[in-house]
Amino acid sequence: RPIFKNNIPLKKAINYAIDRPAVLRQSGYLAGKRTDQILPPGIAGFRDAALYPLKGPDLTTAKKFAQGATRDGKIVYYTCNSGSCPLRAQIVQFNLKQIGLDVEVKQFARAVQIDKEGTRGEPFDITDEGWIADYADPYDFIDVLLNGKNLQPQHNNNIAYFNDPSFNSKMNAAARLSGAKRYSTYGQLDIDIMKNAAPWAPRNNFNSRIFVSKRVGCFTYNAIYSMDLAAACI
Repeated sequence: RPIFKNNIPLKKAINYAIDRPAVLRQSGYLAGKRTDQILPPGIAGFRDAALYPLKGPDLTTAKKFAQGATRDGKIVYYTCNSGSCPLRAQIVQFNLKQIGLDVEVKQFARAVQIDKEGTRGEPFDITDEGWIADYADPYDFIDVLLNGKNLQPQHNNNIAYFNDPSFNSKMNAAARLSGAKRYSTYGQLDIDIMKNAAPWAPRNNFNSRIFVSKRVGCFTYNAIYSMDLAAACI
């Protein structure tokens, strides 16, 4: 989309402008932990890096990046029409207004949102989305969601439509590695992509809030796959 094409300063400005604590609060008590990175802590290779503000917006820095980079100043924002989606949208809409962006929020049923944002050429600029690991490897977050080689006319998971030849090459190289080198390479890619290209404005990793009765024992939890139901006992 024109407003973001070759416009990394604006992408960084948004990362500084959004109020991550306020956005997260809309999902309720203990809903998650704020983040500014692609990989969640439970995935091998994750390395914590202080890239963008987690305690609230830094409007001074956001405005510096936004100056001269807002173009026509109009943003179309897709989100779902249920749960905390409309509330998050209101916060982001207000946050981005502070740096000179006029955000038009369009709400859809969740299935419709996914179909629309996965269609290449669909007229939106930003969308509110999430991802759950299919398997415990950083490839499932970085390559699946950000490698430009995966882009197709429909059913895209790379809904940022990020297609940087340099980063595509680095992802392809990381995917061929194994062991510790694989994980350290992906950990660095996570940081490099968010620091230098910023295709996302990550907000949080969610917590699994699991309620069981006093009769349930043998409770086993995995950071990737949640509760082990097969191990549970009475």
